[in-house]
Amino acid sequence: MKGIKRAGILVLAMVLMFAFGTSALFAKGTQEKQKAAGEKGAAATTGKVIVNYWSRKTGSDGNAFAEYIKGFNADNPGIEVKMQVLPWGEYYGKVRAAILTGNAPEVFDVSVYSPPMFLKYVESFSKEDFAKLGINMSDYAASAWEAVKFDGKYYGIPDGIVPLAFFYNPDLYKAAGLNPSKPPTNLKELVEQGKKLTKDTNGDGKINQWAVVLTDNGMMRTWFWESVLDQNGGSLLNADKTKAAFNNKAGLDAINVFLDMSRKYGIAPKVPGNSGNAFLTKMAAMDFDGCWTRKMFQDKVTFATAPMPQLGSVKPAVWSSMDIFLYPKGYRTKDPAKWKAVMAFSKWVMGKKFQLDYTKAAGQLASRLDVLKSPELLSDPHVSGILKQISSGMVVFAPALKTTQEIYGIISESLSAVFAGKLSAEKALAQSEKQVNDVLARK
Repeated sequence: MKGIKRAGILVLAMVLMFAFGTSALFAKGTQEKQKAAGEKGAAATTGKVIVNYWSRKTGSDGNAFAEYIKGFNADNPGIEVKMQVLPWGEYYGKVRAAILTGNAPEVFDVSVYSPPMFLKYVESFSKEDFAKLGINMSDYAASAWEAVKFDGKYYGIPDGIVPLAFFYNPDLYKAAGLNPSKPPTNLKELVEQGKKLTKDTNGDGKINQWAVVLTDNGMMRTWFWESVLDQNGGSLLNADKTKAAFNNKAGLDAINVFLDMSRKYGIAPKVPGNSGNAFLTKMAAMDFDGCWTRKMFQDKVTFATAPMPQLGSVKPAVWSSMDIFLYPKGYRTKDPAKWKAVMAFSKWVMGKKFQLDYTKAAGQLASRLDVLKSPELLSDPHVSGILKQISSGMVVFAPALKTTQEIYGIISESLSAVFAGKLSAEKALAQSEKQVNDVLARK
């Protein structure tokens, strides 16, 4: 009898669990349907097509973008673009989850290395598709289109280009007897100017103004190292992106060129620091930083920009990322009205007025050639030097792989150990090569 009672209790428990689980699933499904119905109801009430746009733009770029979207909505009364900014750390996971559960936004932005995470879930385009939308591909930097091309198809559109940048202080140049209209273009000039810019300005016997303070940001350091690696004729990975290609003279020299700024030339302190703050406080006369930093410097310090100096031995080059718009599958065929609204928004983002205004207001730069060569922007010392990097073809985009972030993290950790004096440059490259190859070998 006890066995029968125990069995009965177990059966009852299972029934209750099933009922509870079914109710929970039903409730979740009901909530999702209510949410969708609510959105449809709101759209029906206002007569507007809702376009949900998810973004990683958590800084000043995002604030500027949101303001411009208000203008787009006002000019397009039949469309309402709703921008939602998500934290970087959880962004890609949330986008993927939304796609897999059928709750994807109509458009979302990603970094230049991220499309491989989403290729099977998003729409692709041909040149003819863009032409029908009124987007002339020849109006934009060719390298930007190549960065969104996979197996002969284009996945998304290049919203804006985000390269590294070189900043310098014209006032400190004048005080050092240097011509502020002639910033360094190569390593020799950087060292010559750097020695004049490194000084004891208060007479206490200690240097309090350096030519440059090297960044303590591990990822930024990695990107600048990769820039010089490319300048030396090298590359991060081999042609088919299956092996590391940096453990060689090109990679080693790219590390040493920055180490030598302190240990050989004496134009940088031995200990890296916050390079942006050093530039802001005039502790450094020059700054290797991201193009987005110009908004932090605005109205706080006198500065101008120039193309990244060629510190390597072969050619000019500079690392760059890019913001890309991707479009989850489904809306294109199942909801023509919504797809039309999404494409109207996308065409506006690719338009000259928006790209010009956004380049002036935010950190990232245009992908349109007529904006990159705009007399208005080229006469602005705060951005002209960065623009020239793109229009001259200097930019080298981060490799588009699912594991790019992991690869950069590996190299960043090794380089940090080098600059902390805990690891030799040779050992750092060998260690990183092995770890990166292990990552690339994973299925």
